[in-house]
Amino acid sequence: MIKRIISAAVLIPLVVVSILYAPFWFLKLLILSVGTISYIEWSSFNPIKERFFYIFLSVIFFSSVLFLSNEHTFIVLMIVFLIHMLIGFKRIDKQEVLSQYYLFGGILYVSLYMFFVKIMQLSDGRLLFLILCASIWVGDSFAYFCGKSFGKIKLAQTISPKKTYEGAICGVIFGTIFALLFGYFVHIDLKLAFFIGFVANIAGIFGDLAESVIKRVYNKKDSSNIIPGHGGMLDRLDSLAFSAFIVYLMLIWKIF
Repeated sequence: MIKRIISAAVLIPLVVVSILYAPFWFLKLLILSVGTISYIEWSSFNPIKERFFYIFLSVIFFSSVLFLSNEHTFIVLMIVFLIHMLIGFKRIDKQEVLSQYYLFGGILYVSLYMFFVKIMQLSDGRLLFLILCASIWVGDSFAYFCGKSFGKIKLAQTISPKKTYEGAICGVIFGTIFALLFGYFVHIDLKLAFFIGFVANIAGIFGDLAESVIKRVYNKKDSSNIIPGHGGMLDRLDSLAFSAFIVYLMLIWKIF
């Protein structure tokens, strides 16, 4: 717990300052670095010999997602997919083919990080993304402590045995309340702040469980130990990745 608190005390201020003040070229490079680390963690679950070639492909695709137009990104994705298919032609082995599709899927999964930047590029986007992040952080903390204190009903026992409905509900409630308070103090429309907090914390539950499925399949507790007390990049960003994607769609489609 001490390591967890110290890591959070060091990293959260750095993240907040970066979100509010860093130029977009720096943010894109930062997300590219974080995405590459996350993909390395993903690929380490199933370390077939082609793993390092897929890491190279992931860096190419992440770079295109962050720095090129949507049209060019689609072209790069098709090239990456064709190369992935060619890798599978050399030997028809069911387990190898499944492993290669797992590695290709990881490239798409980690590419969800692109929506961090896409949200920040919207009007008041930096504040909106900070509300999203803070809401997730608060929601995760309350989900952990409430679940540990009085959680009884298992949320998804076969996937993540320690998660409970009580913890999840507490996380959504307090994450949403914090989003409202944050929105009030930074003069963001309260209706928008409410739905960012609510939607982000609901989506975050599924993002967390999605990564837990992968870890359960490969019998891993954490994706790595790069962040003391917190595990790996995937462990820290699973909720945020799903949430950012859903919230971005909500914002550009003006659903609320």
